[in-house]
Formats: sequence, C-alpha cells, structure tokens
Amino acid sequence: MTNRLVLSAALYLGYYTALGAYMPFINLYYERIGLSGIQIGVLAAIPVFISTTTVMVWGGLADRFGWHSRIMRINMLLCAVSILLLSTAGSFQAIIPFIASYALFNSPLVPLLDSAALDSIQGSRYSYGQVRVWGSIGWSISTVGVGFIIQRFAIQWLFYSYAAFMLVTFLISLRLPMHTAKLQTSLRTGLKNLVAYLPFVLFLVSVFFISITLSAANAFLSIYLDEIGTNESSIGLAWAISSLSEIPIMLFSAYIVRKVGSSGLLKIAFFAFIIRWFLLSLIRVPTLALIVQVLHGITFGGYLIGSVTYINDRAAEGIRTTALAIFNLISFGVGSILGSLLGGFVVEAGGTVWLFRILSLVAVAGFSVFLLSQHKSFLKVPVTGTGPGN
Repeated sequence: MTNRLVLSAALYLGYYTALGAYMPFINLYYERIGLSGIQIGVLAAIPVFISTTTVMVWGGLADRFGWHSRIMRINMLLCAVSILLLSTAGSFQAIIPFIASYALFNSPLVPLLDSAALDSIQGSRYSYGQVRVWGSIGWSISTVGVGFIIQRFAIQWLFYSYAAFMLVTFLISLRLPMHTAKLQTSLRTGLKNLVAYLPFVLFLVSVFFISITLSAANAFLSIYLDEIGTNESSIGLAWAISSLSEIPIMLFSAYIVRKVGSSGLLKIAFFAFIIRWFLLSLIRVPTLALIVQVLHGITFGGYLIGSVTYINDRAAEGIRTTALAIFNLISFGVGSILGSLLGGFVVEAGGTVWLFRILSLVAVAGFSVFLLSQHKSFLKVPVTGTGPGN
C-alpha cells in the first residue's frame, strides 16, 4: 500500500472516529437537557439544511479552483471549534448557531475524503471500499470507547472527544497531497451533462427516499434503544456493531462489484433496508435490537459503496467531486432534512414503533424507483462518464 493510500485511510480513520464520538450521542444529549422530540427533530434538520445549501458551493469551489486540500484542512479545524462551542449551549435557542456553523464547515468533508480516496486508488490494486473501511473501524472504536467514557463520567465528553479526534485528523491531512486539477469546462456544462443521464436522475430520487429513512433512524436510534431499556455503553455497542458489520462488505467490495455490479449491490442494500426497519418496528428487547444492527453492513455499507462506485463510473474526472457533492446533498441533505423532521413528528405522535414501520414503507418506495431506473429503456450511454457501467 502506497504512502498516499495509507494517509487516505488514516483520514477516514480519524474523521469517522471523531464522528463516532458525536453522532450516536448528540440526540441523547438533547433529550437529557430536556428538549422535546420535535425540538430534537428540528435540531437534526437544521445542520442538514445548512449542508444542503453549501455542499454544492464547496464542491464547485474545489473543482473549479483546485482548492481541495485547503478547504478540507481549514474546515476540519473549524468543525472542532464549533463542537467545542456547542458544548457550552444548554437550551434549544443557544444550540442553533453552533450546530449551524458545524454543518457549514462539515458539509464538504465527506465528498473531499471520497475524492481523495478515489485519487489514491488510481493505478493500484485496491478498491474504494478497502480504503473507506478504515472509517468503519474508527467509528466502531469510537462509539464503544466514548460510550464507556460517557457512562463513567458525563455525556459532555462527547464534545471533547470529537474535538480531540478531529484535531488529529487535521494533522494527518497536512501530510496528504491532494490533486489540484481544475474543471476544464464550465461547472454549468458539466452539471447539465451529468443530469441528462436519466438513470442517474432516478438514482438520485431513490437515494432521496433511502436518505429519509437513514436520517430518521439515525436521529432516533439511540432514543429508541434507551426507550427499550438499553444502557449508555450498550447504546455505544449498538452503533459499533453497525460499523463493524460494514467491514466485510467494504473489504470485499471490489469482488462484490465485479460479480453483481454497483447497481446489483444497490438493489441488495435497498431491499435490506426494508427488512431492517420492519424488524426494528417489532423489537422491544435490547439484545434482539443489537442483533438487527448487523444488517447495517448490508444496508449502509452496500448503499455507500454501491453509490460511490455508481457515481465514479458515470461522472467525468473534472466533475467527480461535484457529482459526489450532489449525492451527499441528496443523501445527507435534502432527504435527511425531511427524515429528521418526519422522525420528530412521528415519534412525538406515535412513538418509535410507528417510526420504523413508516420507514420500511419509504424504503420500499426507494427500492421501486431504483428498479425503474434499471429498466432497459432508460439505459443509455452517459455523456459524462466512460460508459454505462453495471
């Protein structure tokens, strides 16, 4: 493995270690300081809304001017500062400006990490999944470790842990050379060519539905586990099990994609989402809920690897970061806003049982749209990529 590959893997390890200290516990923190389900849903939606309105700008700047590395490094530092400031806020109104600033600076990081990973594997025998797997490893270590720290000390340690891990990630980023290629045509032309490929548009619609389920489930999973009697360390373990289950999918992603294609992997993942959410709607026993978390590897792992591979096959080099930004805008942006708000209202009105029942139906819609996108009448050669792929 080359030095560039090692550094790219280390960036994933550091970034997702930081994220694993924050995401599983932040909504639990909101509940502990007395916020309502609707307020929690709104606070989950605000950063997604901010990200949605900025990720395309960040991606466009990176591709247009070759600012990939400077945007990544500066924003990592500002994310750490924002989260430390968030730890000082104890009310709904006080939290809003800090969560908004965090979202602003965090929004381009995943597309930039993905773009760096795709660059690092060029000409090597490694796949994207084999680099991205280190993010899953970091998340697993962090969720368990920070869960124990929170149970032993206080929930505020999620903020300190995030900031420390993100600072380490920033230091790693200083060692990674990133490509500085600029888009040779206009951004408008590149985007126009990309969205002219109908299967890609339908893919984004299916991603929209799946992202609704992911956002709502992630926002209220810890609350659901707490509701059925799971303690803090076991909540961290549940998130760790999820992440660990991604590892086999990512390690063998190159083989899987060769066998079934990126589209085949997405079909498997979408169907597994339906099963996963429906099972959680039935379960009220912590041990069984932890077992169901194993499905996360097939759902999110397959969804992420399949999606990034699908995009990489269809987007030209000069617009790849922007195409990944569009995916992140839909997957972790527009759909996530609706998912967070939907989750808050459903939990407030009918509880987590009804939430997961509704999410399973939304996943059915996403699966159906993606199947439609694969109909032979839509499969024309894309104008921005190298071929239609799988």
